[in-house]
Amino acid sequence: MNQQEKILIIEDDADLVAAMVKLLENRNYIVNFAYDPAEGLDKMNQEKPDLIILDVMFGSQGESKGFDFAQKLKHNKLFASIPVLMVTAINTERPFFNFSPETDGEYLPVDAFIDKPVKTEELYIKVEELLKQKTSKWSNWPQKKE
Repeated sequence: MNQQEKILIIEDDADLVAAMVKLLENRNYIVNFAYDPAEGLDKMNQEKPDLIILDVMFGSQGESKGFDFAQKLKHNKLFASIPVLMVTAINTERPFFNFSPETDGEYLPVDAFIDKPVKTEELYIKVEELLKQKTSKWSNWPQKKE
C-alpha cells in the first residue's frame, strides 16, 4: 500500500463511530466521519474517500436516510465509483429481510452489508475486500434490464 486509503463513516451512533474510527486507524487507514448523510456529502466534496461505511437508519425517528443516500450517491458521477459498506441492524432485528447486494442491488446499490453490532474481524475483512475491489460494482447504477 503506497498511499493511505481514506474511509468515510456516515453513522449517527457516536459510540459506534468512535469504535470504528479507532479500529480502522489502527489498521493505518485515514478515517473521517459524519453523523448524517448531508454532513457526509460535505466531507466527500472536501476529500473523496476510497470507501464509505454507511448506516441505514438516522435520527430518533429512524429515518431510512441511508437508502436514499446510497441511491443519490450512485447518480453522482463524482462519487458513483466509491464502494459502499452498509452497516445495519435490520438483518439482526428482522432476519426475514436479509438484505444482500446480490438480491437487493436494484434498489439499494451498496457493495456489502455488515450487521450491528459490528464484529471487529468482519469489519476488517469487508473493508479490505472492498478496498481491493477499487470501484463499486454499482458505479453504473441503475443498470437497465434487458
